[in-house]
Amino acid sequence: MYRNQISFGLRPGTATWVGAVFVAYAAIIYPLIGMATGHPYPEMPAFGVTPCPVTIFTFGMLLLTLRPVPSWLFLIPFVWSLIGGSAAILLNVPQDWLLLISGFIASPLMSFRNRQRAAAASPLS
Repeated sequence: MYRNQISFGLRPGTATWVGAVFVAYAAIIYPLIGMATGHPYPEMPAFGVTPCPVTIFTFGMLLLTLRPVPSWLFLIPFVWSLIGGSAAILLNVPQDWLLLISGFIASPLMSFRNRQRAAAASPLS
């Protein structure tokens, strides 16, 4: 029933590059910044355990989809990027600076990309 509903891949374009950067940042750079700022391994926020890097990763994966995805899929990650991103300022968590702006970067990119793909898929009148 859900087969072929969502697929991921690399296509030329800004959305793909930003998506790949978000994924790499969440999985690799985010924990490295945590270690560099003095958070030892068990206490540091890490991908797969805490919501902040998972949100960045989610934006990245949504930008790496091959077909248009519904805009409402961005709602929860966008709201969390604002809430969780406030830790960058309030709790001095430097790796969350990207989280704070990730929703403002990913949402317009996805909307623009979805419109381009929908226009390309529709027959010319």
